[in-house]
Amino acid sequence: TAGEGSELEQGLCVIVDSFYRYAEGPPGAKALDQAAFQNLLSNELSHQLTVRPGYWHPKATRKLDANKDQKISFDEYWQLIAWICQVIRHRDYNE
Repeated sequence: TAGEGSELEQGLCVIVDSFYRYAEGPPGAKALDQAAFQNLLSNELSHQLTVRPGYWHPKATRKLDANKDQKISFDEYWQLIAWICQVIRHRDYNE
């Protein structure tokens, strides 16, 4: 759980918790609809997304939505997190 373990372990819990605070649906099938996805981006990732101003707009859901169900599942959200980690790596560590 968050608050226990190393800084990295705590960070991973925060990433997972952030998804579930915005996701809706029955257990095991929670997902972000377009409005929830936009809220998550605005409230949780606005500083990271300034790397490409205006890039995240309503069509962003379709870019991440691998199964085209107009919702972002946890696995699809995880792809966004991986992309942001790559941006941070390139920006902050020149790799």
